[in-house]
Amino acid sequence: MSSGTLLYRLFSRSSLVANGLLVLALLAWWATASTLPERIFPSIGTIALTLLDFAQDPEFWWNAAVTFSRIVIAIVAATLVGGLIGIMPRYWPSTGGIVDNILVPFFSSFPGLAWAILGTVWFGVTTQAVIIVQFFIVLPFALVNVAEGAKAIGVEEVEMGRSFTRNRFSTFWRIELPLLSPFFMSAITISYGVCWKISLIAELFGARSGIGYMMQHAQDVGQTERILALCIAIVIFVIIGQRFILQPLSRLIVKGESSGTAGGNG
Repeated sequence: MSSGTLLYRLFSRSSLVANGLLVLALLAWWATASTLPERIFPSIGTIALTLLDFAQDPEFWWNAAVTFSRIVIAIVAATLVGGLIGIMPRYWPSTGGIVDNILVPFFSSFPGLAWAILGTVWFGVTTQAVIIVQFFIVLPFALVNVAEGAKAIGVEEVEMGRSFTRNRFSTFWRIELPLLSPFFMSAITISYGVCWKISLIAELFGARSGIGYMMQHAQDVGQTERILALCIAIVIFVIIGQRFILQPLSRLIVKGESSGTAGGNG
């Protein structure tokens, strides 16, 4: 990166506005923390020290790993189930009315907090309850994205594939699934960010481990700085996951789809 490009990024209008808003937010936080008790509104320094304590605390990393594992399981399960339901109308048109007019509106509008309450009632304070709550809340993202993707697949590509093979599974695996992969990836990306937020709700209601459980304990003992530090830690985990896992995976999928399209045109 040249020095000119770096200077442009640092001093461009959009960067100056963003950095200015960040500075104003930090100043507002400092001014508010100076006028309120520490236990009510902790200072930025106190929160930073709490984050450093978390970074050296094995219990924090264990709870973070528990939350992350629940999120991964819920996203994988919701993507598979939502994807299967979403593509059903393509192969069984009679199911189109059920999927579009019943399942999609139902799961999209059902309150997430209600799933958390029902999960606790049905399964108690268990890991299964947390995963099931997360599963039902993120299920609509995969269902809607894949259903729309299935509608967007053209007839020409499928007919071209069938001219080479009559095996329907081979046609699906080599042509339709690569065309659907961006829609799956979009659902996974949205679900990942949402799942970190709803994991707190699910773990507050039905878990004895995880970051949500740590937040509940911090609330019980009045440690506001730990609550805010946990929120910032979640933001960091979301950014790291999106930047170093989901974005490279998305680029890989797009590259593979482009290569496949070029090969097919060739």
